[in-house]
Amino acid sequence: MSDQFNITEGDRRTSNILRFGKIEEVDYDKALLKVRIGDLLSAWLPWVVHRANNNVTWHALEKDEQVIVLCPSGEVNQGVVLGSLYQDSFPNPTEDNTEDHHRMTYKDGCVVEYDRKKHHLKAILPKDGTVEIVADGGISIAGDVTVTGKITATDNIKSEGHVSDKKRSMQADREIYNGHVHGGTPKPTPQK
Repeated sequence: MSDQFNITEGDRRTSNILRFGKIEEVDYDKALLKVRIGDLLSAWLPWVVHRANNNVTWHALEKDEQVIVLCPSGEVNQGVVLGSLYQDSFPNPTEDNTEDHHRMTYKDGCVVEYDRKKHHLKAILPKDGTVEIVADGGISIAGDVTVTGKITATDNIKSEGHVSDKKRSMQADREIYNGHVHGGTPKPTPQK
């Protein structure tokens, strides 16, 4: 091989180490995708994930997502997709562009965000969205809880404090009705 060929081939490989393109096809079962880079369509390539050992994450890339491909020795078909880039059709999802703000916005309208400066976690689900938490060991919430809507329980409800409605507490009801007697009936035993 001539020196000129080696120089040209070295330049080509170096120029192709990092390539930018758009995802054209995705195989979610195999976690592989094909990227369109100009006129070239890559072979099936893996994408970088956050974790893949004892802890495993899944946040799949999608068709038309703009990505960066790392191509060892400049060979696109041996590449690995490093991740996504914002683009005009899919811009940065937040108006609060600071290092303290983390936000995930989903296609169906769901938003999960955390502001570490304000110590505020917020999740907004689309209409008819649901949340399921399964914890056989129980759930503990430290702090005041406000519920807008109905509460349904399939078992007993216990409280170590007073239970109140908009009128008064259950303890106030006991104080009113524990001394209440009907004609000819004995005075009831006070409830605690």
